[in-house]
Amino acid sequence: MTPISRLFALSAMCFFAQPAAAEVQEKPIYDQVVEIVASERGTVRRWAYSPKVTVIHDGEAYRDQINGLVEMVNARVPNFPGVGEVEFFDLSQFNRRLAGNMHFRMPRQEFDGVEGSIVRALLRGGEEAEDVSLTGSIFIFLTGLEDGITLGALTQSTRRLSRQFAEGTETRCYFNLMSKNDELRAGFIFINNDAATPIAECIYEEFLQTLGLLNDSQGSSVFTFDNTGAVREDRDPDFRLLEALYSDRVSPGDDAHVVADLFLNIAPAPIVEIADKP
Repeated sequence: MTPISRLFALSAMCFFAQPAAAEVQEKPIYDQVVEIVASERGTVRRWAYSPKVTVIHDGEAYRDQINGLVEMVNARVPNFPGVGEVEFFDLSQFNRRLAGNMHFRMPRQEFDGVEGSIVRALLRGGEEAEDVSLTGSIFIFLTGLEDGITLGALTQSTRRLSRQFAEGTETRCYFNLMSKNDELRAGFIFINNDAATPIAECIYEEFLQTLGLLNDSQGSSVFTFDNTGAVREDRDPDFRLLEALYSDRVSPGDDAHVVADLFLNIAPAPIVEIADKP
């Protein structure tokens, strides 16, 4: 593949889920939390402003799934700045090759008071009047494998591209995050529509990880983030972890152990018994 020029001025850190190794010994919960939220420097990263979600899809858009997940995050994570807007764009409306006709740029100027907080995507048509301009902070790409790899290159997300994703095997999703001073500034989620892993689980896991749950904890029986695609009935630990990360006692750049200490002190949500109807 021909190398592409660097598209972004910000330093990028790529985090993506690895396939689970067989018979992984489960770590203590405290260690799992540290593993999930720690950057390569041992610090935590999170959004300091309200990110916009833009979904670029070719086929099913999974609107209900994505909108429902956004609403759940906004409701269950009190100090999260909240997703401001969700926009959907059907890629089939744009009847041109992506490579060479689509560009992603992160402007240097401030947007809504935050420098470089919005990525601008430009799809060039045959005529200038046919150009399509999209903006977003978190992009979700729901496409086939070929377009997914192209979009990975255009967003400079292929530096550590998962081999399983690129080969089109059962691993159908991964993500890339960009940050500045431990504040998250851009996120890209890639989901291969043609692979076997359930798309709903991919959307859930990768979206929560773009909010600052940076890594997997392989073999965890508590958290979702293990890239197995398994459906977990109990999502409460995932949201309690986000609540700890976005506590008003945590700032971007803090040591990951701060979040682990808070997580262990957040009581689980009460179980509500629903009586059977006569």
